[in-house]
Amino acid sequence: MVTCRGRRTLRLGSLVLLAALTSCGEESGFITRELAPPVSGPSSSGDVTADVTADVTVRGPRDGDLADLDPLGDPELKQAAVPDPAPTQTVEVSPPPAPTPEPAIEPTPAPVPDPVVIVNTAPVVLTAGQTHPVVVSIDDGSGARPADSSEIAVTSQNPAIVTVSNGPQPGQIIIVAVNPGQTQVTVVVGNDTKAISVQVVPGIPVIRLGVNFEDIPSGGDLDYNDAVFCFAGKFAHDNSSVVSLGEQTVRINVTNRSGCDHFISIAVVDSDGTRREIPVFRSKTQPVLDMLFHAGSKLDVKMRVANECLQNTTWVGLGSTVTVQGPNFGRPLVEILNDVCRTTGS
Repeated sequence: MVTCRGRRTLRLGSLVLLAALTSCGEESGFITRELAPPVSGPSSSGDVTADVTADVTVRGPRDGDLADLDPLGDPELKQAAVPDPAPTQTVEVSPPPAPTPEPAIEPTPAPVPDPVVIVNTAPVVLTAGQTHPVVVSIDDGSGARPADSSEIAVTSQNPAIVTVSNGPQPGQIIIVAVNPGQTQVTVVVGNDTKAISVQVVPGIPVIRLGVNFEDIPSGGDLDYNDAVFCFAGKFAHDNSSVVSLGEQTVRINVTNRSGCDHFISIAVVDSDGTRREIPVFRSKTQPVLDMLFHAGSKLDVKMRVANECLQNTTWVGLGSTVTVQGPNFGRPLVEILNDVCRTTGS
């Protein structure tokens, strides 16, 4: 087969191959590819036969019949019309549109925490004239630090009972007791408020205290050693009450120097009314008692003569006085003394 590119395709027999190639070559001016080398071999007639396929490109237009390409009139020559190639079309391909970027999401900043007041809010109990320092710190999320006086607002709910002032140390405030009563001191930083309960009790502060009972109501010797309670701690008293000035466990020693025995009732009463007491016992047993006091707790102790000794069966407590007419009328039956415990005599 010989193809004259551009117009027609010719199938040529072996006898006209040379003529076809010559014709195509004349038409195009050159042959684009050389013929494949002939394949030869013996045949039945002794001749050499070959089927060769060649591509020939014909440059330049040439219309008309191509029958003259077969000058020998080879009956195998066939003509086939080949349509002109479709014109080349140029298609411009635009690049795909870039994807629309997602809008940037700005990170939400972490909220700034409100400052927090750090202060000891345990109840404070003082006597008139006493002072109590308090340290105020602030935690604004970066750790606690002493408060600056410009950052906090400190007020007394009742300045007639206590006043407040700045102390010499950073973050320090001073609570000053003025008169007996109960009030609050508030510390404010931003939206945070802390309150400190402050109680001013009557009396004087003491370290060692003696509560000394007299069991003869109408006369007697008034030696106040019949039932005695002796202890040490931070207390205030005014001859009729004993109040704890702080959190403490106190050891109370009980003694009896009377010819009579007594029933003893003893309890600690907290500022919220909670009462913690031990079972009634006799003073002749002279026990040692360990009792817990909170700030503001009061000692409540009573004595009553046992076995009708002196025929006195009335409970006598703190603040009791002689009620029987006589030389001792109006005298106290309990003597509360600073650092004096009457544990001698009979």
